[in-house]
Amino acid sequence: MTEPALRATLWIIAAIQLFLGLMMFLAPGTFFDEIGQYGIRNDHYIGDVGAFYLAAAFGVGMAAARPSWRVPILYVGAVWYALHALNHLFDIGQASSDGRGAFDTISLALLAAGSWYLAAASGRLRAAAAR
Repeated sequence: MTEPALRATLWIIAAIQLFLGLMMFLAPGTFFDEIGQYGIRNDHYIGDVGAFYLAAAFGVGMAAARPSWRVPILYVGAVWYALHALNHLFDIGQASSDGRGAFDTISLALLAAGSWYLAAASGRLRAAAAR
């Protein structure tokens, strides 16, 4: 992966997290109805998670702008997505459907793997630039 491609990917990820965070923070009912229909709706907790997504969007944006931030931020993201996938696996039967529960769990696991890959790629780019 090249530096410009990595930077563009990070900006896209930051934009998606910003969108999701704003949706959860400002319109928790819409988020619950359209995306996160697990268990009983709780607007306060949806807003709390939205606040985390907004912070993650900020972190990934900073990682896009500051290469020295990339590796740690992306590894934290990989752990977050892996734990998020695990939580969805535990509650897979509480999704709006079995297919939705499986899709969400697998998608989050793939996001964890993708974040891990981007962290490793960023580390390789930094090492190559240092030589």
